[in-house]
Amino acid sequence: MKENGLIYYFQKADDAYKLYLYDTVTKYGELDWTTWSYKESETSAKYFREQLDDIPDGSTIELHINSAGGEVGEGVTIYNLLKQKAQQGAKIVGYIDGYAYSVAMDIAMACDEIHMGLGTSMLLHYPWAYASGNAKQLRNIADQLDALGTASVGLYMDRAKDLTERELRKMMDAETTLDPETCLKYGFCDVIDTYSKKPDEPQQKFEEIFKQMQQELAETREQLRVQQEINLALKPISRQEPEPASPDPMETVKKAMNIFRGGK
Repeated sequence: MKENGLIYYFQKADDAYKLYLYDTVTKYGELDWTTWSYKESETSAKYFREQLDDIPDGSTIELHINSAGGEVGEGVTIYNLLKQKAQQGAKIVGYIDGYAYSVAMDIAMACDEIHMGLGTSMLLHYPWAYASGNAKQLRNIADQLDALGTASVGLYMDRAKDLTERELRKMMDAETTLDPETCLKYGFCDVIDTYSKKPDEPQQKFEEIFKQMQQELAETREQLRVQQEINLALKPISRQEPEPASPDPMETVKKAMNIFRGGK
């Protein structure tokens, strides 16, 4: 890891190993000016392989991505390392925390399940490179880029749905940025996370019980009303007796006072 800022590391949490890819994918790290040598890159395929080797087969791996991409060769190798780990029984769950652009999107496609948060995005395009050399060398580089582009098409189509190869190539030509809804439509993600607060389960359960009690009470009232109407209909009018008169409240008070005074 970098001393000043998070790049890329594994963290064991609960039953999952969390991996964060929060920087440019590159084979070499920063140049150490004191030794004139490159530091180890923590976003290289080599570093990635070493970390995956330490994770037991059959584990769940959470891959969190916020990267603008990087070197195609390194990214494609990481993609295949993840696929190989999945073949060994691991479950790879991807989380796009910010953006997954260029080869970072390639890496995300290796996940068994991909989540995108609100405001996140992916970007796909044909690979490009800085080049120098004579005409023959530049033509060779162009041929290599064509081959890499075709490989990327196959990688995306392996996960795509409702999308033809021709449509995909047009999107790559246009260097298309995809929002979560578009990624979900084309199969580039499986879940759009809103991270909304879940309702309190005890409170929710109480509300359900209360609603059920209200419904049962309403049904009981209706049954009593119907039964009362039936009883009134069956009772002969000639035999109906007058209801006893309610006692006079004042008489009750007088009797209570007499008893208190020792009378009857």
